Amino acid sequence: MPRLISIILAMVVTLALIVMGCGAPAAKEVTVGNKNFTEEYVVGELMKQLLEDRGFKVNLASDLSSMALRGAMEAGDIDICADYTGTAWMVYLEHEYEPGVDNNQLYSSVKEEEEGNGFIWLDPMWNNNTYAMASWPDFVEAHNITTLSDLAALYGDMEGKITTFVDFEWSVRPDGYPAMAEHYDFEIDEDSILTGTPGTSLLGLENHDCEVAMVFGTDAAIAKNGWHVYADDKSFFPPYDLTPYVRAEVLSTYPEIEGILNELVATFPGGGATATPEIVTEGQKAWQELNAKVDIDKMEPDEVAHEYLIAHGLITE
Repeated sequence: MPRLISIILAMVVTLALIVMGCGAPAAKEVTVGNKNFTEEYVVGELMKQLLEDRGFKVNLASDLSSMALRGAMEAGDIDICADYTGTAWMVYLEHEYEPGVDNNQLYSSVKEEEEGNGFIWLDPMWNNNTYAMASWPDFVEAHNITTLSDLAALYGDMEGKITTFVDFEWSVRPDGYPAMAEHYDFEIDEDSILTGTPGTSLLGLENHDCEVAMVFGTDAAIAKNGWHVYADDKSFFPPYDLTPYVRAEVLSTYPEIEGILNELVATFPGGGATATPEIVTEGQKAWQELNAKVDIDKMEPDEVAHEYLIAHGLITE
């Protein structure tokens, strides 16, 4: 009899364990994607590590082109990524860009249209990784200029004779220099324009071969050299603000993702608030410094992300 009771008790315990096992919640699992350049490697790791800290199992699909990343999001193979408002508007949504649309307007337009595509765009980081013009600080201080309007006025005062280095393609294409010169009402003397392949304008400014050079808003060389980037105060350049977005189906299953990723965004200048030229400039500086840690200091993107998350109190170890 005692043996029979022991067997019955063992069966009851086993059955209870099976029932408990069947009732256990499934592991929260998502796939994060990123593109194939420094800034994207870092933001991919930031999202991955933060979500892992908050209890998710995260698969990382890295090193993708823009179209491959978008295709994977549309196919449901990737759940979360961070992309640029300008890329979404002009490439994915196939709209023509008109100068004068600011960061807030473009973000709102993308967010609204993307909801109909099953994608939820979260708070933006306002880093505007777009075309920009830059100079050494001594040139800026000598002429007391900070914005593109100030620079345009200086071109006028100096009859366009300010040595300026830009990419060749950008110097001639309709949405490049010709359109910017018209938008800001200035002209550069043709003997004062230097052109070259992508990246040579950075070398030209580093070597002091020019006084103004075309850059991208979050180039590591800006942080390395302490260059001044002129604020686009009349919104000529298309905004390219890095913004996490999530498949609506995934966000419906895991609504907490929105709060987690917006918490990450809140550590950057502006914290998801309305963009101002000052906030955008500070956002660019923050990402210049992060990119420089990889491109100049030679840290790995996952190390840069981990260091950032700890420094901002988002994770503890």
